[in-house]
Amino acid sequence: MYLSFAGKPLHMKKIACLIGACYSLYSCKPPSYSYVPATMNTTAYSRAGEGQLGFMFGSPGIGAKGGVAITKNISVNAWAGALPAGNDNYGSKEFEVSLGIQTNPQQEHHVTSFYIGHSGGSNEKKRTGLTGDFNRTFLQVQQSAIDARLGAARLDGFLGVQVNYLSYEGTKESAPFNDYLWYYQPYFGFAIGGNNVRFEILQGLAIKNTGEWSHGVRVFPWFGHVGMLVKIRNNK
Repeated sequence: MYLSFAGKPLHMKKIACLIGACYSLYSCKPPSYSYVPATMNTTAYSRAGEGQLGFMFGSPGIGAKGGVAITKNISVNAWAGALPAGNDNYGSKEFEVSLGIQTNPQQEHHVTSFYIGHSGGSNEKKRTGLTGDFNRTFLQVQQSAIDARLGAARLDGFLGVQVNYLSYEGTKESAPFNDYLWYYQPYFGFAIGGNNVRFEILQGLAIKNTGEWSHGVRVFPWFGHVGMLVKIRNNK
């Protein structure tokens, strides 16, 4: 009994260290990068009327998200995050809204989801004199497994890709700094825990078109978050 009780603070300490590491990583960007992808909605729903709420730490800084399944196949989703800048580091604020369409659950609760949406925000990089505003439109395709059993736990797993068109308008060292670009985000992740409360991890890459990597707005090539997810629904 003593070992079981003592293990809980140690487990929470590991989670706290992981959250702190993610926050530190994304708040100290190399000066060459001018935009850091925050995160994305990856929610798939098991039934009409289901809602989901969560919070996260990582590339969005500190963020919150939510969504609801209007019908069995249609959902609306949103998130917002802020990464405060230090004395000379990268800082940003960003929000996103999206409309989701998903297929009916297949064998083993698999669904395919499509999202279309828009985000906007602002960022700064004091070290390089960068400041600007941006808007992003995207299309996203995702394959998910919902409420899969993993021993006594429940698991949501997801794998997908997002295609983004980013419009950036700002200044860098007091000179105009504007760019319009496409970039692509393959990603994967999972949320594991109980029926309705789960620990979530998302990881992915951000890739510009070949030949454009070092021109205009340089996109940081990695994004991700850790957090908690709560499903609001009637248990079957």
